[in-house]
Amino acid sequence: MCRVSGDFFTVCVAPLYYRDSVRDSLLRFKFSGRRTYAEAYASLMFDCVQSEFGGGFDILSWVPVSRRRLRRRGYDQARLIAEALAGLLSRETVPVLSKVRDAAPQSGMGSAEKRRANISGAYTVPSPELVEGKRILLVDDIITTGATMSECAKTLLLAGADQVM
Repeated sequence: MCRVSGDFFTVCVAPLYYRDSVRDSLLRFKFSGRRTYAEAYASLMFDCVQSEFGGGFDILSWVPVSRRRLRRRGYDQARLIAEALAGLLSRETVPVLSKVRDAAPQSGMGSAEKRRANISGAYTVPSPELVEGKRILLVDDIITTGATMSECAKTLLLAGADQVM
């Protein structure tokens, strides 16, 4: 298990490292319509969530894709993982973020600084009352530099969330 902290999120845990066959699998899931992979990833995430957080969060949500990417791809891969994870945890997912700007793909940005600049201001919290004072478990499919997770966490904290993990 990989465990890192970030600028605005408390901790990020991941069951796998993004390399070799894991990278190939995630790319198939994300870009080749392999939606059923979400169940396997959620199962792996379940162990991380249980050991790291137990039930120590109020809301389970995900890092959303833009409307344009959703139309093109046909699904939001992070949402699929979050929903499968929610089923394993006997919880529900709550959509707390919206992606309001279709930023260029982070994978093409290179450095962490360029990734942070690319994603800055891309998210909003449509209903701040949902997150106020809450501990939010935020699911994404891939974390490399942490720029996207940090931007989402910052957005949620500014909207009143207590903690993002």
